Amino acid sequence: MRRNIPQPSGNQQVGKRIYWKRRPSEIRGYHRTLYLNSENGDYLRVDYNLKDKRIRLYIEDSDEGGNPYYSVISNGRVTAERNATTGRGYNLSEKFRRRADIFSTIPNREVIRLINKKYGIGESSDDSQKRESQRRKELEQTRKRYFRTDDTPSFVSRGTTAPRPQVGFTDFKDVVISSVLTGGMYFFTFDLIKTGIVAAFCGIIMGMLDIFIRNRQTIFVKLFIFLIAGLILYVYGYYIL
Repeated sequence: MRRNIPQPSGNQQVGKRIYWKRRPSEIRGYHRTLYLNSENGDYLRVDYNLKDKRIRLYIEDSDEGGNPYYSVISNGRVTAERNATTGRGYNLSEKFRRRADIFSTIPNREVIRLINKKYGIGESSDDSQKRESQRRKELEQTRKRYFRTDDTPSFVSRGTTAPRPQVGFTDFKDVVISSVLTGGMYFFTFDLIKTGIVAAFCGIIMGMLDIFIRNRQTIFVKLFIFLIAGLILYVYGYYIL
């Protein structure tokens, strides 16, 4: 933690100017460290190993009383985001993005390059605008794919205004595979409860495959058949047998 880190003479943070301090890293697998205390009380630190192309970004969040978090970037990819005290995983994108301007002042261009613009660190204004434009474009494509202009989901029929999804070989294959899995569970265990769970799970998976993987309107009849069958089998096995 910060109180155990020696304070060498040299770079210091003066006024609104940002100066990073340097020293060897005591963390295994990293060679050097850059660190500073920001004006709002955050402690920021970057450990790096240029040979292995590995960066460790670390913050002690002053808004949370100094809670420590770190993110590991290896070969340009975020491979870990955790609370340094508990070891629990977190999505730290917002925390690091709020401090991206400070991290971008790291006085080592190779470290900036290896961070690979993660969390907006090292992005130019043009990069930021392009990223925001791309994000908006993806949101618009998603909206057009699943919603009509009246905000009704594209897979919900209303009168004759929405085309009905066509039953195809993919749906037949889904039903056959799900039936085999459900039947196999019953003949393997002779347990209606487990069989019902498998049937319901198959119904959910079929819908998710259609909507999120195949990008097509799903046939709700096949979903309902397995969901209802699963519920009936579960209830019958739990309360009657």
